[in-house]
Amino acid sequence: MIFLANRANLDKRTLLSRIHNRFQTQVPQEDSPVERVWYRTSTGNKAGVRATVTTEEFLRKSHPVAEAELQLSFDFPQTHSYDFYVIQWVESDRDLMVGWHQDETHTDLGECHFQIDYQGETVQREEAEFLDEHPLNVFDRRIADLVDVLDALTWEDGVPHLPNEAIR
Repeated sequence: MIFLANRANLDKRTLLSRIHNRFQTQVPQEDSPVERVWYRTSTGNKAGVRATVTTEEFLRKSHPVAEAELQLSFDFPQTHSYDFYVIQWVESDRDLMVGWHQDETHTDLGECHFQIDYQGETVQREEAEFLDEHPLNVFDRRIADLVDVLDALTWEDGVPHLPNEAIR
């Protein structure tokens, strides 16, 4: 059995507030890539956190689009022994979404999968590393991994693709 500090006392509302606050504390900083942070709500409850980022500052290099959105949601279903999350990078200008989904969908790929959607279609979906860690650690790790993933993204015949060795 693995003990994860404060995980038992963590609920979705508290976790999303902590993530929102992490992003929010970056907004007024001059060198921060975060431009705006808000909650995505469902029936008045916090369902996720979204943050608009300046891509060149977030990635620390030039990028084809100026702005992207980070979309995060977590859930703690009683029916599963692990946490669910969705952590996505969304570029609306290119109709591109890249991210991890640790949930009950696509169980043939395990508990967690990596997905690329482009122009309204899923163009790649692969098994990804299952992270059974405190959700804030998952958040930190996936955000750090995101920079490497976006750097490894290639375009074949105008369609984005990530080599399997780059998927974590």
